[in-house]
Amino acid sequence: MNEVFEPQADTFKKTVSDFGVQASEKLSAQLKRDPAKTFAVILAGSILVSAAIGYGISRIEHESRRQRLFEDWMKEVTDWIRQNGRKIAAPIQEGVEATRSAVGDASHTTAKQWLPFFEKQKRSFLNLF
Repeated sequence: MNEVFEPQADTFKKTVSDFGVQASEKLSAQLKRDPAKTFAVILAGSILVSAAIGYGISRIEHESRRQRLFEDWMKEVTDWIRQNGRKIAAPIQEGVEATRSAVGDASHTTAKQWLPFFEKQKRSFLNLF
């Protein structure tokens, strides 16, 4: 199976190397004809590439800084909750316990009121049972 793909790989390598040789020859010829223009193109290209790389690095740094700020903020919030959590939770817990007690009392009282009605009621189906 390698034998089938190997000639294509060789021709591809040869094509790429030929392209590289042709490009370097064209660049050399252009440099000999008009060195100032070639130097200006190379300088402008290097400036554009440097600006693009700098922009990419600044975006990465910005994202990293945002991530660090978020992590620091979350650490501060966690520490604050750890320090003040019991002070905040105590009134809420008391309210939940009071509500539970009131609901329990109401359901117990209501059940006592309706219990005699259900005990006295005779259940029947078309007076057959």
